[in-house]
Amino acid sequence: MRCSTSGTSVGSMIREAEHAENKADFVHKRAVAQKEINETRYWLELLAATD
Repeated sequence: MRCSTSGTSVGSMIREAEHAENKADFVHKRAVAQKEINETRYWLELLAATD
């Protein structure tokens, strides 16, 4: 299951965004982190729905 990967990578992605080269890079890195958050939510919702 990929849940643990998407869930644990978010923190490192946000940390990486804090050291972005410019505003566009920051926005991009945060957007990628948000996609991982959405994936994590999906897996957690699926897990909850199927016990």
